[in-house]
Amino acid sequence: MKMRLLLLLLGTACLQGMFSQSYFQQEVNYTLSVSLDDIQHTLRGFESVQYINNSPDDLSFLWFHIWPNAYKDNSTAMALQLLESGSTRFQYASEEERGYIDSLDFRVNGGSIAWLPDDRHKDICKLILNDILHPGDTIIITTPFYVKLPGSFSRFGHKGQAYQVSQWYPKPAVYDRHGWNQMPYLDQGEFYSEFGSFDVTITLPKNYVVGATGNLLTNEELQWLEEKSKDTTTVQNIPASDHELKTIRYSGRNIHDFAWFADKRYRVLKGEVLLSGGRKVTTWAMYTEMQKEVWKDAIQYINDAIRYYSAWYGDYPYDNCTAVYGALEAGGAMEYPTITVVGNTNTAVMLENFIMHEVGHNWFYGVLGFNERKYPFLDEGLNTFSEMRYMTTKYPQLKLHQMLIESGAIAGKLNVDDLPFSDYYYYLYLLSARSNMDQPLNLTSEQYTSMNYGMIVYQKSALVWNYLLQYLGEEKFNNIMQQFYRKWQFRHPDPEDLRAEFEIACSENLSWFFNDLLNTSEKMDYAVKRTRKDQVLVKNSGRISSPLHIASLGGDSVLQEKWFTGFTGKQWLELPLKEAERIKLFNKSPIPEINRRNNTLRTHGLLRRIEPMDIHPLQILEKSYKTSVGIMPAIGWNNYNKTQLGILLYSPLLPQQTLEYQLAPMFGLGNRDISGMGRISFNLYPRSSMFQAFQLSLDARRFGQGIENGQSYKRIRGELLITLKNASAQNPVKKTVKLGLVSATERMRIYRKYAMDNFFATADIGYSNPKIFNPYRINLNFEANNDFVRSSLELNYTHAMRYAMNAISFRVFASGFLFKEYDMKDHYAIRLSGNSGIYDYKFEHLYLGRFEDITDPNRQALLSQQFVMNEGGFATNVPFAFSDKWLATLGVTLRIPKVPLYLYATAGTYSGAGDQIWDLSAEVSVESEKVAYETGVMASLGNFVKVYFPVVTSHDISEVNKALTDNYWQTIRYVIDFNAINPFKLKNRMF
Repeated sequence: MKMRLLLLLLGTACLQGMFSQSYFQQEVNYTLSVSLDDIQHTLRGFESVQYINNSPDDLSFLWFHIWPNAYKDNSTAMALQLLESGSTRFQYASEEERGYIDSLDFRVNGGSIAWLPDDRHKDICKLILNDILHPGDTIIITTPFYVKLPGSFSRFGHKGQAYQVSQWYPKPAVYDRHGWNQMPYLDQGEFYSEFGSFDVTITLPKNYVVGATGNLLTNEELQWLEEKSKDTTTVQNIPASDHELKTIRYSGRNIHDFAWFADKRYRVLKGEVLLSGGRKVTTWAMYTEMQKEVWKDAIQYINDAIRYYSAWYGDYPYDNCTAVYGALEAGGAMEYPTITVVGNTNTAVMLENFIMHEVGHNWFYGVLGFNERKYPFLDEGLNTFSEMRYMTTKYPQLKLHQMLIESGAIAGKLNVDDLPFSDYYYYLYLLSARSNMDQPLNLTSEQYTSMNYGMIVYQKSALVWNYLLQYLGEEKFNNIMQQFYRKWQFRHPDPEDLRAEFEIACSENLSWFFNDLLNTSEKMDYAVKRTRKDQVLVKNSGRISSPLHIASLGGDSVLQEKWFTGFTGKQWLELPLKEAERIKLFNKSPIPEINRRNNTLRTHGLLRRIEPMDIHPLQILEKSYKTSVGIMPAIGWNNYNKTQLGILLYSPLLPQQTLEYQLAPMFGLGNRDISGMGRISFNLYPRSSMFQAFQLSLDARRFGQGIENGQSYKRIRGELLITLKNASAQNPVKKTVKLGLVSATERMRIYRKYAMDNFFATADIGYSNPKIFNPYRINLNFEANNDFVRSSLELNYTHAMRYAMNAISFRVFASGFLFKEYDMKDHYAIRLSGNSGIYDYKFEHLYLGRFEDITDPNRQALLSQQFVMNEGGFATNVPFAFSDKWLATLGVTLRIPKVPLYLYATAGTYSGAGDQIWDLSAEVSVESEKVAYETGVMASLGNFVKVYFPVVTSHDISEVNKALTDNYWQTIRYVIDFNAINPFKLKNRMF
């Protein structure tokens, strides 16, 4: 055994040595001078770059980043990515708000060279060298440059005369052991740059406060900042700029980027932190008046971040560390070497979290120069893990709600006051993972959906690294990370380098971590099943055989705890259970387990796996240690039950539940009868390349009919919804198949004493692309019962224009009967108008006056004007225009700029149109037209209420409305979409 171990160590050392010999990195040293024009919001600069070729290769060209061009127009990679993520601000930006870099004149060693923009990305260019750059050679590259600063759309730009100047100068792409790493600027996806030195001078009006990378060398400016740190003068608005200019100088070594921030309103705080080795680091905080309450302790946050990270991973290597407030749009904060920028924060906890996270990036990105674009889980993942570690170590009693809500009373009303802070990371991971929408951790930044970039790259990474820390123990984990830090500081390690460090130092098999948790989206889920004398039966319901931690608890005290090697299936595990009240799996801070609700088992009593009940009006988040039931008063109204009172019982809203329910039994005070509605659904997320999800649901409703015998209608629907998986998670297309069986009170028999039920089988095939620009949706429906088979096709398309995303919308509808037992002149006919309640024979929608018929002179007129935009989609009520053969319509809606008004027009025809005579009364008849049409104005109150005002209609529709009413206001119809305010429906649309 010892010999085998010795041979393994020798082999690993040899391989490591061979690998290390292939490693190299280029060196890039900058001299930069720049001046700010704060009237035109521009920069004029000149740079000299010393480029040292430490590679073993001859180079005939260099790739350069000219990243300000990412803000030039709508065709750049950043612009397209912002649009894909749902943001249209940049797409609609004016030319004045956009930015670029030009006036470039690249020279090498003083001589002119040719340079070419990249064929695909205008923020990348190629410098063609006149002479081969051999290994070991050095060249000097110079160029002037002019930058127009954009507005604040991402990380770079300005908001008025507040400036955040990052990725602002031409810089060489990294050439490493994998080749060239030229990359466009992205909002989602960060950077990768060569290490070297910077010598930077900045000229700008004298009253600007500047925070920047590196060390400030200008003594006069240092003294002024010292004075500012003692000044408590309030500056609310941006003051006028001094006519006098100043030039300040910064330098830095072993850094790979330089950023600076300038604002005339900045307050300044100064501090100092002493490292364990005796070296002092000067710390600075700069912020505006409006953020002064949350920033007042910012120096302490910076200092503590430096102390904790230095103790865990190795000493902070720079002399200064600064945090500034800025108008940031790309997330809450952003890191640069020795300086971080933070956007608006609501609470002190949030600010500390942001500051310490970004300060921490000086280790994971700054000193360990990971390729953030290619391996985002390394820098963001390790750093978010360290953030969670910092917050829970420094504040062990910190609660999740304190990140967003300082008031414990408000959090209590929301029923989230008892959740530990570490659950913040766990719940965000579950939002994606529970819905089977998560992605593996080993992807590049641009391969993630915008949701997964946050919930997987950050939050899942934090959980998996925390899992490894728990398993190895703090001392061993810290030792490995410190060794890795010493070996790779100021270099560019890869994931393989980090894995090698752990595997050299660990006798444990870590394949579960590096192969499964990091490289797949497989889920882990251990469940404790039962106990017997000093044994616990545990089942692995997941697909990852990772180490298992079990603890026996007495009250809140841990009596025994033990780690076990991972396994599949079920195993009886030895654990002393004397005096144990509960058995709990993974009793420490959270790990990426998909379900914690099966982790606890009481050793005695009934229902030992059921956690104590938590009944509360608001059940937003599931709790692993409680059986959560939401209970709220329910109130409703319709014209037959009148006011309805009852209760709403529901399962937690988030994250996705396997079993969901919303039950609202009520009692109608008007008809003195039981009413209400409910839904139960079972969600299954298969491990499949074809299927994304299965949802099996049952819902029912019962409400009054409004007739003399006082009966109520009922509807019960069972449904299977199948969501198909896309080949790429970034593909927004949604493909669904929905199969349903409906039992509904027969409408034709509704006036009989004993109403009967009718049964319908339905099938819907849906295909939609909800992209931000020009979304569309196609739905093919089939419906059948004993009397007919009917099919319909609906197409919806929305086209964007300069003034609005949803400027013009089109709807095409066509439907026909494939089979019918008899002529269906009214009952199940296809109607030209969108359905009012009386024609909703499957009781699919909610109406305030379902049985109010426009043809009934005794109707409640206002209630009869509610309809649903379905079938032919005419907003005007045309009760006599229907067909039992086929019908087709085309509708167009045009948004009026700057007001919530739309113009609409609809045209349609149907079997028999033009040949029918509508007898409205003994005296009045109307001849139908071949093509009916309507135009009007629609007022929209969000998606909840839409009101349609007819203006011009075809002659037959006009005559019908004249016969039915002489009051124009009674021809107005409205839609109320109750799903638009239903939190359960909204949640399902989002996740």
